[in-house]
Amino acid sequence: MEHVEYFKLQSKNLLRDYKTRIFNETEEFYDYHPKYFDISRILLDFGLPDHKEDFKFTLMNSQHIIAQLAGFIKWNELQNAKPDELELAHLLFDNAHKISAEEWSAYLANAESMNNCKFNSKEKLEIFKQVFLSADKHRSDFIPYRFDLEQKHNMPPADLTEDEKYNYKDVYIELNEQEKLEAIKDHQEKGLGYDLEDTVECLHCGERYKFKEVKAIRLKEEYRSEDDFDEIVCKNYPHCDGNILDLMKVGKNGELSSEEYDNGHVPFDLDMDQGYVDDYE
Repeated sequence: MEHVEYFKLQSKNLLRDYKTRIFNETEEFYDYHPKYFDISRILLDFGLPDHKEDFKFTLMNSQHIIAQLAGFIKWNELQNAKPDELELAHLLFDNAHKISAEEWSAYLANAESMNNCKFNSKEKLEIFKQVFLSADKHRSDFIPYRFDLEQKHNMPPADLTEDEKYNYKDVYIELNEQEKLEAIKDHQEKGLGYDLEDTVECLHCGERYKFKEVKAIRLKEEYRSEDDFDEIVCKNYPHCDGNILDLMKVGKNGELSSEEYDNGHVPFDLDMDQGYVDDYE
């Protein structure tokens, strides 16, 4: 299949996923049952207001998103690209579990700066093949929107060294219901979390559900220290890596509430002088 035709098919698949949209009367928001893409997360990340009743998502919208996931600014740019650029876009789209379009752009910019040069389209294609296509150990910091690539993203790379494999060990155990409720109570006492019946949305996977449906995890004994605490994570763990800081309360109008942050709520002490360093992006 030619590259442009391939991207046309992906655009149609994304539109098909959107057309599974139904209104959840119980929770009062729109839900999806997609086959190809995590459509809820795409709409959230691209700032598309699908919570509005009159929201429309067209093939043109779909093509625009697919073009950006392939490294272009817009669909017309993709259609008019050179053969080398289209081949690279195809490879980038199919290897999003290794590196996203944004990460690839940053990688290239850094490489050009270090080498004081500008790569042409043929050189960019060759770099991608040598660095990312030929090795499996790379993993993007972002969960791919495609379900098939999300599965690859969650699988340990085949070419890791023994030392690197530590990062992919199953070092957590999932807590039972009673332990989970105790963990939730501990977090609530620290000003984190919501009422059990509140509807929340995970900013990682885009799914909405009752806060009581979250999961709680704990480091296994051999990895645990006295400073470690039980963690509240998305109900879709381990397929989603969202944690309690990624859960936002959904208001009655279906919009996300930022009340905690508007009021200056800071979940943890981020004073670097005290040695606390973490990264929540």
